[in-house]
Amino acid sequence: MPSKNYNFDFYECSTFNSSANAIPRTSFEILNGMLAKYEQGDSCVKQIGSNSYELRHFEATAYGFKGIIGKHRQNDLPHAAVIGGVEREIELAANENLLEKAYFSYYSDYSVLILQRNHLCISSNNMGKYLTESAYVTSLNPVIEAADLRWLLNNHVQIRTAEFSIARPTNPELFNDIEHDFNNSIIATLNGTGTAQLNISLRGNARSDVAEERYLASTLKGALRELQTKFDVKKCKLLLEDDETLITHPVDLVADRLFFTKQIEVEGRYPPIIEMWAALDESRAEKENELANYFGDLNQERLA
Repeated sequence: MPSKNYNFDFYECSTFNSSANAIPRTSFEILNGMLAKYEQGDSCVKQIGSNSYELRHFEATAYGFKGIIGKHRQNDLPHAAVIGGVEREIELAANENLLEKAYFSYYSDYSVLILQRNHLCISSNNMGKYLTESAYVTSLNPVIEAADLRWLLNNHVQIRTAEFSIARPTNPELFNDIEHDFNNSIIATLNGTGTAQLNISLRGNARSDVAEERYLASTLKGALRELQTKFDVKKCKLLLEDDETLITHPVDLVADRLFFTKQIEVEGRYPPIIEMWAALDESRAEKENELANYFGDLNQERLA
């Protein structure tokens, strides 16, 4: 039987109030409310951009929740063909769509969401939007090395150099809802040049003692976080410097983020459901030490 590699990415799931009058709710409470709707027969459909997302499966577990989220594609359907043969349109009934799926699990102890990497289905950015409800905004932030996170969160730490490589997304919907001007300029470059892979190197003036010249703009930190959720980032290496002590620290936001890869035998074109659930369980077990280093003692305040 043929096999494929499936990747599972780790995210810290955080929910914040967008209204001062709203009663605080946790990500667990948001998901638990979603479970109640699902069990009552509500498919939990949400429109994000031009696509409809719904829970195809959702259940409570001893550790939190697990589920399958699906994206319905209603426009720009691909054609079917054999190599060298004639193309034909894929015929769907009037009420049918193409469906892409991604598996996920949520662990309430660390509020960690492990999401199957399937950019044709959903990005971490859109998963956060799916879990956002009225006055409660949910975000998914990649889990990275604890030491790197401490540097990034330090207000005195600036970016001296940044080197990254971005592959052009095959899914144009990833271009939607970009917030940072820096990332919008990357999109314009990719669209205007037909570039398959963009390599960028940014450097401050290391000889200058003036902060505005020595370091890159402080807004770049947020732009790089968004970059990771929207694009297939092949490389993202930063050289950080404490503007008080001038101590430097290299950070690799690609190599140092937490993910798990599992080779699974596929039935036809798709993996068996039971094997995907087992892979999600195994991913948590394999990365337990890294999660403990990132979050620390469950009874202590978190890094982020």
